[in-house]
Amino acid sequence: MKLQLITIAVIIQVAWMGRGFAQESKQESLVISAGMTYLARKDLVYSPFVHTDRSFHSYGLAYQREKDFFQFVETGITYNTSQIGSSYEMEMGDHSHMVLPHEFLFFHLNYGIGKTLGKTSRAKSWLGAALKVDLQASFYNFTLSNMFGYYIGQSGGIWYKKRWIFDNKHEFSFQLELPLITWMARPPYLAEDDRFIENISSHKPVRIIMAFIEDGQFAFWDKLQRSDFSLTYQYPVSKKWGIGTVYRFSFIHASEPKSLLSYQQSLNFTGTLKF
Repeated sequence: MKLQLITIAVIIQVAWMGRGFAQESKQESLVISAGMTYLARKDLVYSPFVHTDRSFHSYGLAYQREKDFFQFVETGITYNTSQIGSSYEMEMGDHSHMVLPHEFLFFHLNYGIGKTLGKTSRAKSWLGAALKVDLQASFYNFTLSNMFGYYIGQSGGIWYKKRWIFDNKHEFSFQLELPLITWMARPPYLAEDDRFIENISSHKPVRIIMAFIEDGQFAFWDKLQRSDFSLTYQYPVSKKWGIGTVYRFSFIHASEPKSLLSYQQSLNFTGTLKF
């Protein structure tokens, strides 16, 4: 409970800072995106195999505000399935059972604020701080049984962004985010112990997620390595509207209770409204 109060206090403080900066805003934009994603994930809590998949279920929404300070709020969701080998039916007496693939549903919410580092006629850069929430749910289907897995991270870190504009039309940018400290929640080894069963006994999604979070612990770079990188291109079709693409790369390596190694790439088409 103490952790939740501290987290809420930090979020309120950052939001209040953003409110003050918002009065000096010069440009705002709303970006919606959709495209494809590639996932490679190996979680030794559940399986020794690397599960990979390509899908067209990658969606994002971002809001940006820019002047002397640069602020952004973004959220995204992806969905992948993976199966070792081909699908088959298992005979069970007078009926058969189809073996289902594993499923991976990822969601993130990110807020950042930064200060201008440098500016020229063609380029501009920022450096700032960010708060990020990751909710990653995994559904491992093993014939007649299944196991629910999760990675939940609430992190505070730094980010760097640089943008170039050529011919007053073509806009390129890249952004790198690194967490410095994370409150990380992962399941126990072999996934389902007495505490896990107690956490899910309410059968209410919000209460279950909060119970998982309460069982988490602080993780630094010795236990959790996490990074996010993006490349963006945008072309204006009018003064208010723009189109483009964004490539994202996300990496996670956690060492406790057993190794989790995951990386995800996505390529989305974007539509931008400036106001």
